Amino acid sequence: MSLTSQLITDAFPDLDKVEKLNNEAFPEEERVPLSEFLRYQDRDDAHFFAFYNQEEFVGFAFAIMPHLRSHGYGKEIIEKLTDFYQRTMLLEVERLDEECDNLEQRKARMDFYRQNGFKTANAFLEYDGLSFEILYRGDHFDEEAYRDIFQKLQDEHYFDFHIEYRRFSDH
Repeated sequence: MSLTSQLITDAFPDLDKVEKLNNEAFPEEERVPLSEFLRYQDRDDAHFFAFYNQEEFVGFAFAIMPHLRSHGYGKEIIEKLTDFYQRTMLLEVERLDEECDNLEQRKARMDFYRQNGFKTANAFLEYDGLSFEILYRGDHFDEEAYRDIFQKLQDEHYFDFHIEYRRFSDH
C-alpha cells in the first residue's frame, strides 16, 4: 500500500466525499465545517490533504472512510504527515475520564494513537463546553507553539479556548 496525497481546495474534485466523511467522522459539536478548512487553502502554514490508494479516496488527516478503517491507512497517513512536516505532531482526542455513550470507541481511538507513537501532554484543550486530551508525537509538547496555533484561530474569531493541566493525583 502506498498512499498518495492531494491538497484539498474549493476546486478539489472529491469535495463532496470530504464533506460527507467530515460529517460522518465527527460529532456535530466537534466538527470543523469544511468551509473553515478551505479558508486556509492559500496559506503556507496550513495544509488540508486528501489521501488516495490508487484512485480510491481513503480520507483526510484523522478521518478514514468507514469501509477502509483498520486496514493500516491511518498509520500510513500519520507517517506521511510526520515526514512532510518534520516536526512534532499534535492532536486532541475525546477524554476517557468523562461520562459518555461511546467509551469503547474513545478507548480504541486512544489506543490507536498511542500505538502510533503519540503521548499524552497531560493537558486538555477546552472550548465551547468541550474538553479534549492533547496528544503529541515528537520530542516534547511545546505548549507555546500549541498556544500560538490556537491564538491564530481565536484572532480569526473561530473560538475561545484555554488549556488545563492534569494533576498526577487525578489519574
